[in-house]
Amino acid sequence: MAGKLKEPKVITDFNQRIVCLLPVGFYFDDERWEKIWQRFDEKGDTLSMADLKKLFPDEETVQSPADETGETFDHKSEDR
Repeated sequence: MAGKLKEPKVITDFNQRIVCLLPVGFYFDDERWEKIWQRFDEKGDTLSMADLKKLFPDEETVQSPADETGETFDHKSEDR
């Protein structure tokens, strides 16, 4: 199922270890899925944003991520 992610995606292995976190807007397809798993297997650890930048030099969402505002997610917020 190819397309741009509408929300962040956490990829985990069968032991629930985090493989990587993909940002909103990341173009995701089978080829990229394979590249992520291949790099994870090589590294043996969670892929960082630096790893994703190297894997996907043409992907704007990892090359120029949104500015850090310090805002955090609060699932208990009543301002919904």
